[in-house]
Amino acid sequence: MGHSHDKTEKNRRLDFMAHYLVTGTSSGIGAALCTRLTQEGHDVSGIARRKSQLGASTKKLGLFHGYQSDVVDATGLRETIDIAVSNTGPIDVAILNAGIYQPQDGTRIDPQIYANHMKINYLGVVNALAAIVPDMVRARQGHIAIVSSVAGWRGLPKSAAYGPTKAALISLAESLYFDLTPKGVKLQIICPGFVESEATAINDFEMPDLISAENAADKIIKGMEGTDFSIDFPKSFTRKMGLLRFLPDRLFFRVVGKQTGAL
Repeated sequence: MGHSHDKTEKNRRLDFMAHYLVTGTSSGIGAALCTRLTQEGHDVSGIARRKSQLGASTKKLGLFHGYQSDVVDATGLRETIDIAVSNTGPIDVAILNAGIYQPQDGTRIDPQIYANHMKINYLGVVNALAAIVPDMVRARQGHIAIVSSVAGWRGLPKSAAYGPTKAALISLAESLYFDLTPKGVKLQIICPGFVESEATAINDFEMPDLISAENAADKIIKGMEGTDFSIDFPKSFTRKMGLLRFLPDRLFFRVVGKQTGAL
């Protein structure tokens, strides 16, 4: 009798203690997610390009397993994820967060910068999906959250390289939803507003409703516990942005141009 009780307890604990894969963990939202998830008792395999940053996090967090890998390198990323799986077990939840942002002056276009954004922000997610989706589909369970941005909803000033990659991720997630949901894999898209990070620190315009990376991580975890396909925050900002999505073009350009000082 005691034995079956233990088994139930164990199953309950396993249901709760998950193995998370998080990409882009060296700073910002990714680092905050690792802290928060390990505090809750989950195992986190964190992938980042910068080794030094990983070392610092690894010492601090007992359940954090840091790996150095670049999401642009599909083969290297797959090998890293395979190692994480053999070390810690199958991935239950993946948060695909790696990304870059460089503000652009659209009067001087450097194709290399645009290509780099696409390689990291969009194809980096595709590379991670290629490595994790087959196992989840086979197991008929799993949970994937892709970090996009409200910059993917409509074009914003300085975002000509960044915004299109985030719009592409929204479209990607919507398309994959039809394939993955019937196979038991939960898929969500995350669209934050302005979050304090190394990336937003370089913006030279006013960022309304700016929130901390820790606050963003809390909102993501809470959203992932729910059933909404799209998780967006802070609501004070995303509600306004949501309305802008449906404005006629002429009005949209006037309102955003005035708000940001771009026009």
